[in-house]
Amino acid sequence: MDKTLFNLHDLVLLLTAFECFAIVAFLGWSKKTKTLTTYLLIAFFIIRASISLHELVLWGSTFRYWVLELSPNLFFVFNFSYWLDAPLLFLYIYCNIKPTYKLQLKTLLHLLPALIFMIYLVVSFYWLPLPIKDGLIRNYSFASLEFVSVDLLAKFIRLIYMALAIKLLQDNIKQPEPAQTPPWMLPIIIAYTAVLSWELLLSILKVYHSIWELKYYNVVEIIGISDYYMLFALINVVVFLAVNHFLTPKPQKRKIVNKEPINMEYVEKLEVAMEQEKLYLNPNLSFERMAEKVDIPSKDLSATINRYYHVNFYEFINNYRINEAKALLEDPALSHRSITEIFYDSGFNSKSVYNTLFKKKFNMTPSQYRKSIAK
Repeated sequence: MDKTLFNLHDLVLLLTAFECFAIVAFLGWSKKTKTLTTYLLIAFFIIRASISLHELVLWGSTFRYWVLELSPNLFFVFNFSYWLDAPLLFLYIYCNIKPTYKLQLKTLLHLLPALIFMIYLVVSFYWLPLPIKDGLIRNYSFASLEFVSVDLLAKFIRLIYMALAIKLLQDNIKQPEPAQTPPWMLPIIIAYTAVLSWELLLSILKVYHSIWELKYYNVVEIIGISDYYMLFALINVVVFLAVNHFLTPKPQKRKIVNKEPINMEYVEKLEVAMEQEKLYLNPNLSFERMAEKVDIPSKDLSATINRYYHVNFYEFINNYRINEAKALLEDPALSHRSITEIFYDSGFNSKSVYNTLFKKKFNMTPSQYRKSIAK
């Protein structure tokens, strides 16, 4: 391999690593109160910088020999990073969409592939005598079929995580009340997925070359080098968007206006109408009809529902309907009634709305819920 080939491109890898560490420094020092999303983003950029440094050591015309002179044991020290960047990015997006999410023991399963790879690396490389390790590195013998196949697996797993991340963001956009995320998050994630797809293609060609020998191996070199530049450009776009986001003047907070106390008489009227008279069972119940039924002025009714129950009119009504549907599904005497009949009996007039709200509240469809209580 021509050692001069990578001289021009080492700077790109160094700058990419530097910018990632600069973002880490900014996130670490600028935010007094750090959330889980902040820590995940910091971890992602540290790992992303580690990947650039690993590539620099692996293929850099000068850096690889500097590291080799220090110790061959330093050669693969950042190699595990390929197994962590996509899981960390996925968890960051998940926590953005679900801000109440807390790290659990099962979250550590996302780190399991990286741990297994580190054990593999210890067994296949670090346990070897020092002269053998030195020879493998100097002769590029580490690019064996076994090594490039493991590398291909890492690249494939990364794409799975990115596909899940894109689906999370797309599903969030479709929600009636989506979680607030930067408008450029989805395009950036799609662009990063495209870069990882390019890296997957590179790994596929390396595996092919190890088995059948690629006729034009310079294609692999071109893809590898272009990947550095694509990633460098993407990191700079992220830096630009982040700076623009922080420099954009924030809207001034409105002055807090003292609100009138909630009229508990209205609350009592509402609860009687809903729990005893069950007005919500009327599928054609409108806000105006309800105001008339409970004898509360429309303006006061809206204020009472919003301020006391912290929901809007439709959320207020549908919450009662969902609970009614749940009770009907649990009633053994009604087990002969179909799911469609149940949602009509609960006051719904749309099956899609009924299924969506039920699944949102109980994490399963009405059919799944009925099966679960029948067990």
